[in-house]
Amino acid sequence: MNHRHLSRRYERLYYVLSRRMEKRVLKLISVLVLLLVVYQIMLQVPYFKKNVTLIDRMEGTPIQQKSSTEREQR
Repeated sequence: MNHRHLSRRYERLYYVLSRRMEKRVLKLISVLVLLLVVYQIMLQVPYFKKNVTLIDRMEGTPIQQKSSTEREQR
């Protein structure tokens, strides 16, 4: 085998492996995007949002601001 033949063989092997990895990475990205969309949709449902996120439980109750008429009455 000469050097040129080995070089071409290496290039073909690299091409085949890179195509396989590219397909796998694209599938992985597709699945992750799909999971992100599903998760965002689930966050729109109050029951799931309450059980999935910690932020809503940590927020507490909102502060009620007094209106300007209540301040004037004092």
